[in-house]
Amino acid sequence: MANFATLRSRELGPETFIPYVRHVDETTIALDSRALMTMIALDGVSFETSDIRDLNGLHRSLNTLYRNIADERLALWTHVVRRRDKDYPEGRFANAFSHDLNARYRERMVREDLFRNDLYLNLVWHPGRDPAKKAANLLSQLRKARRSGIELDEHALKHLRDRVADVVAGLQRFEPRLLTLHEQDGILFSEPSEVLHQIVGGRREPIPLTEGRISSAIYSDRVIFGRETVEIRHEADSRYAGMFGFKEYPATTRSGMLDGILTAPFELILTQSFAFASKADARTIMGRKQNQMVSAGDKAASQIAELGEAMDDLESNRFVLGEHHLALAVFAPSVKELVDHMAKARAYLTSGGAVVAREDLGLEAAWWAQLPGNFRYRARSGAITSRNFAALAPYHSYPTGQKDGNEWGPAVAMLKTASGSPFYFNFHHGDLGNTFVCGPSGAGKTVLLNFMLSQLEKHDPHMVFFDKDRGADLFVRAAGGTYLPLKNGVATGCAPLKALELTAENKVFLTGWIARLVGSASGELSITELRDIALAVDGVADLPVERRSIGALRTFLNNTDPEGIAARLRRWERGGPLGWVFDNQADDIGIGAKFIGYDMTDFLDNEEIRTPLMAYLFYRIEQLIDGRRIIIVIDEFWKALQDEGFRDLAQNKLKTIRKQNGLMLFATQSPRDAIVSPIA
Repeated sequence: MANFATLRSRELGPETFIPYVRHVDETTIALDSRALMTMIALDGVSFETSDIRDLNGLHRSLNTLYRNIADERLALWTHVVRRRDKDYPEGRFANAFSHDLNARYRERMVREDLFRNDLYLNLVWHPGRDPAKKAANLLSQLRKARRSGIELDEHALKHLRDRVADVVAGLQRFEPRLLTLHEQDGILFSEPSEVLHQIVGGRREPIPLTEGRISSAIYSDRVIFGRETVEIRHEADSRYAGMFGFKEYPATTRSGMLDGILTAPFELILTQSFAFASKADARTIMGRKQNQMVSAGDKAASQIAELGEAMDDLESNRFVLGEHHLALAVFAPSVKELVDHMAKARAYLTSGGAVVAREDLGLEAAWWAQLPGNFRYRARSGAITSRNFAALAPYHSYPTGQKDGNEWGPAVAMLKTASGSPFYFNFHHGDLGNTFVCGPSGAGKTVLLNFMLSQLEKHDPHMVFFDKDRGADLFVRAAGGTYLPLKNGVATGCAPLKALELTAENKVFLTGWIARLVGSASGELSITELRDIALAVDGVADLPVERRSIGALRTFLNNTDPEGIAARLRRWERGGPLGWVFDNQADDIGIGAKFIGYDMTDFLDNEEIRTPLMAYLFYRIEQLIDGRRIIIVIDEFWKALQDEGFRDLAQNKLKTIRKQNGLMLFATQSPRDAIVSPIA
């Protein structure tokens, strides 16, 4: 029996199959074939909520991009990496209710089988595919390159950078990001190497920038190939994988035909490559195929005619041709589970019309062909057009949100999407946080709002909730907030003349606000009347706070005119029919609370009370918007939009509140409620 040393010597090193040598700059990796590679991460587009015309437009844009970057020295490798993700956003909660709710919700979400889809596009520039290089003694150049540790081809690097710039510009809709080196705790790590390690070993982990070859750094798990199954041995356990490839391509392609894999309940890696062919080679390939069919007397007349049309499109530059290959690697913790996963994966691929085959004899080659730049291992390849490639790899995905680095910090909440993926919800997109929630009655808007506000507690904001029908009453109280159900005929706790310091700014507000109280249906008050109100406010300012009331204000006005301001103000005085609204003993509306809720259901249809009451409350709340984190929530805001005072606040604050570290959240039953508003 051969001893261990003999067996060990027969084992091939990772550099035999993994061609990566070193970083030549932050984003570019050199291969042992003198090729250069750059990797781009894509967020993708949310295809389920996109209009079909929009998706078709994106397909055309991808085809146009490929036509513009086409070069026989360039090849593209795309990967869809579906992996488990249970990374719950962190946060500390000040009140016990929100803390307990988060703990129970976290426990539930961690038990869920959640997956995320990572999309990558790799550009490989291979100078050896240049016809001029082929004519030279390429083999001697390769031997020299291997001996010298891979010499850098500056011209190739420039060509690659130019193509990368074109691709990044052309894929802005997909939010591209170049993978690069990053530093952590004084150590440089390579993002491209981390992705390559995932492709080789099926799991993601940080890969530091090393002195040696990248191939050695990324091969840290032992990969063992059987007849139909790959075993990946990690430190403590093993995982298993099987692979599918296209045996026959579908007769037609459509954008998103493989989107089913984005919802698979298991981990997988879908790899596709597309090596551009020159127009001369494309002409030869298509012409040869057409001649073969004609010479053989092939009865598929429609296919022969379509080939003629395709050759016309090729000459007219409506598409470019390339050599394509597809491989799907499916992972499972056991061989038994792998059998079930493979059956489901086959259905995802065949639903698009392709004939697929499970890799057996070609399993090892198919595995290594997943790595960008490994041209020689692509066993099942075929010539397709850039239109076909854009349909097979449309960069569709489900939204994932942003877990960290948001305007206020970690994501507000982790939700589960229809694809079984986590979505890291944030109110903010950049520094814009205004949010609109809409849904029919009974759909759960208030429950959603309450849950999101509870999760938002981790950011320690001030919260003001304008409620309807006491939908948030229990939540506000449970979260340690103050809830005031304002009722007709019951003292509101509002006493503006006592609450406000009579500064110049507040006097201006009070003058206008009192003018609303005494305004008549005939129109605006006269300049004289406004001046009288302003003088009366000045007079009240000289009184002790406890004596400032609407009754005291009347003493500074002309009380002899039965139709004058003082007479009209009498009904708002304590003891009058509306004295309970604003002429209270003290101002007790909870403005100092961290979380305050108001139920204004009784007043929403009473314009006489609603308008001045909302004007006062919003003025007090507006004074809280001073740079502290604050969120103003208005449920069923279509009712509030009927009030001119609220419309003014919404129109102004929606544009400026982001600069003051705040946001507004509106909930209603239909988007039409906002569209038909005067401020829409």
